[in-house]
Amino acid sequence: MNQTETVTGVKAANSGKIKIIKRYQNRKLYDTQQSCYVTLDDIAKMIRTNEEVMVIDNKSKNDITAATLTQIIFEAEKKASQYAPLFTLREIIQNGNGSISNYLAKLGAFPQDYMLKQAAALAAQAERASNEDLKQNLEARVASAAARVAADSTAKVAAEKATILPGGQEEATPTLPTSNTNFNN
Repeated sequence: MNQTETVTGVKAANSGKIKIIKRYQNRKLYDTQQSCYVTLDDIAKMIRTNEEVMVIDNKSKNDITAATLTQIIFEAEKKASQYAPLFTLREIIQNGNGSISNYLAKLGAFPQDYMLKQAAALAAQAERASNEDLKQNLEARVASAAARVAADSTAKVAAEKATILPGGQEEATPTLPTSNTNFNN
């Protein structure tokens, strides 16, 4: 089968293989198929040649393809010699709260079930993020407790070693001299 459906519902042409790009915290983009770093311009070229691209945040494992493609569009607009008319930009801000996707949705530019699917995907993503936060918090607490236990046992061993004299003999409790025998009488 030459066509396959992706996570976002878009049909992938050609080989049906989705190219995964990982975005690291330092904002570098890594093509896992080619094993090399890529730029936004490289991703734009991939899109223009009908390659199916998915951009994943390496830390959170969230799909950030839409945000990356929006960034590519924004960069292209900055370089363009001619901008969209001001009245259109104002209308997007007024009627879409500044979001092009909200504006296009109000115009009916998306399939009817798209917004429902997007809301469900966002809810699932929020739940995964919440579970991941809980997991990281629990792991940090366990590591902290383990470090405290290790520190306590190290201190205990050090205290035990401090009471042993060189030569392997334990320090005996000294007896105090009782030179004044008349005092007790």
